[in-house]
Amino acid sequence: MKLKYIKVLLPVITAFLAPGNATFAQRIAAGGWHSVVICSDGTVKAFGENATGQLGNGTTTDQSTPVPVTGLSGVSGVSAGGDQLEAHSMALKSDGTVWTWGSNIYGGLGNGTTTSTTAPVQATGLSGITAISAGGWHSVALKSDGTVWAWGWNSDGQLGDGTTTDRNTAVQVIGLSGVTAIAAGTYHVLALKSDGTVWAWGDNVSGQVGDGSTTDRTSPVQVSGLTGVVKIAAGRFFSLAVKSDGTVWTWGENLYGQLGNGSTTDSHTPVQVSGLTGITTATAATGAFHVMAEKSDGTVWAWGRNTYGNLGDNTTANSSTPVQMTGISSVAGMAAGTNFSLVHKDDGTFWGCGRNASGQLGDGTVTQHNTLTQSMLVCSIKDVTGIGTAYVANVSDIAAFPNPSAEGKFQFATTFDVQSVEVYSLLGAKVFAANSDQLEQGTIDISNQPTGIYMLTIKSGGNSFYQKLVKQ
Repeated sequence: MKLKYIKVLLPVITAFLAPGNATFAQRIAAGGWHSVVICSDGTVKAFGENATGQLGNGTTTDQSTPVPVTGLSGVSGVSAGGDQLEAHSMALKSDGTVWTWGSNIYGGLGNGTTTSTTAPVQATGLSGITAISAGGWHSVALKSDGTVWAWGWNSDGQLGDGTTTDRNTAVQVIGLSGVTAIAAGTYHVLALKSDGTVWAWGDNVSGQVGDGSTTDRTSPVQVSGLTGVVKIAAGRFFSLAVKSDGTVWTWGENLYGQLGNGSTTDSHTPVQVSGLTGITTATAATGAFHVMAEKSDGTVWAWGRNTYGNLGDNTTANSSTPVQMTGISSVAGMAAGTNFSLVHKDDGTFWGCGRNASGQLGDGTVTQHNTLTQSMLVCSIKDVTGIGTAYVANVSDIAAFPNPSAEGKFQFATTFDVQSVEVYSLLGAKVFAANSDQLEQGTIDISNQPTGIYMLTIKSGGNSFYQKLVKQ
């Protein structure tokens, strides 16, 4: 049987720019009161609050239905910042450049000015960027060489350059290298290194830097006691990490139970979220005061503030432990804003719940939803564009089973000749490799690895094929 090639990227590959780099390309983003999404054709649309032009459509008028961001195409990642009215947005293009729009009061657009704009402008002096993250009034970018760059408001040290001086162009975060992921909170920043450790800087009033103190940090410090981390996220005054064993850890403010440990007491070092395991997809998002996370069985769980129904459990009761979000599964990505939640599913559909007074759920209304509700007005978010090219075989041409596997052993079969097989962890470490001569039994064995999600890479005829493997 002749192999048929389909030039696409699977949703699972959104977590990989290349083996060895575990950067996540964010397809949807939630700011203070606005939302930004990448359509399947690589263009960008936005909706919600628009007081400072954060929707990027040339106006300052709120929109409850998605509007195109002016002049953007070939976009591979988006991020949305701000805290309510003063907000900005970011886009990462496939050529490694960064584009920004909206509020620029402290230089958060990175174009050498403090003039706000209602249409995208290019951030100055940045190239080779692989990830972006928008904070309250500052912005952060990760370069392909593992260095981190930041610009904008710096009164709490959130630019990580050893000062509290605002910058309207990017400066390098000092003393930090080997970074694979970044996450900007409203006033602080997290960085994940290739060795699985987490580093933080900026505002620390509630212990969100995680070094056991409440002292602001103008340069990176290591978060206490965390190793084996594969995912990070930052809220307003708290932080989150997902470990390779599928557990979730949080630290910082806990006024609404957003640490998920059954209390409302702040913690200055990481604590484990109660009763939550199997987050092997490493899919999680933090809002200003709440969290969402997807389990390996496809269910989605949330905790923290729920005043506007943003936990999606059909109540408005806060929860200090995870509750299951109603009627949602097969989630490919998620984002959380100030009291609202967004997800997109494997089939490309877009869903939201929570606060909607500015139209940030994109359903053409300003009606609050207490469960995740599909917006038929948002474009398809199914395909990943601009990151690179991979090839996916027909389902009948390639298989790895059982998948998930409790033992960590997968039977492997294809209808075409295989040159080699490699398996990578989310940290980009190669955990299995075999050539065609070694694959006679067709068995992939990662039983010596921790539970989690892995990327199977198959090489044949000069092409690469990818498939997700889950060890439970």
